[in-house]
Amino acid sequence: MDIKTIQAYYHARGLQWPSAKDALWFFLSEVGELAEAYLMHHENELTNEEVEMLATFSEEGQLADEIVSRVDGWVRNNDRVRKEDISKEVADCEMMLSVFMYSLTQSTPDRALLSKMKEKLGDDSLLTL
Repeated sequence: MDIKTIQAYYHARGLQWPSAKDALWFFLSEVGELAEAYLMHHENELTNEEVEMLATFSEEGQLADEIVSRVDGWVRNNDRVRKEDISKEVADCEMMLSVFMYSLTQSTPDRALLSKMKEKLGDDSLLTL
């Protein structure tokens, strides 16, 4: 997603732009929420090992959430009670990963991925930045 759109969203919501470190904790919290949502909807399709792994990610995400909740200016959007919409959790992960990368490097995951693809292909005629 375009970082300017994310910045506009933050501004419209009155949210403080996080440091790279805090954005990483936000991202890890969101990964935990995604793991929790996926487990809620697909547990019967998973092995015991996979269920255990997703439960661990969910628990670790809650720990990341506790860490980031102590950051000044932080606003919790929901209480982790309802995790029915996997697509929204994926979107939150994408947004926080983009915020993390931009805060750290002033670039975006999309640009890094395209650059990596061009490097792997050895020909950038198929891809544009």
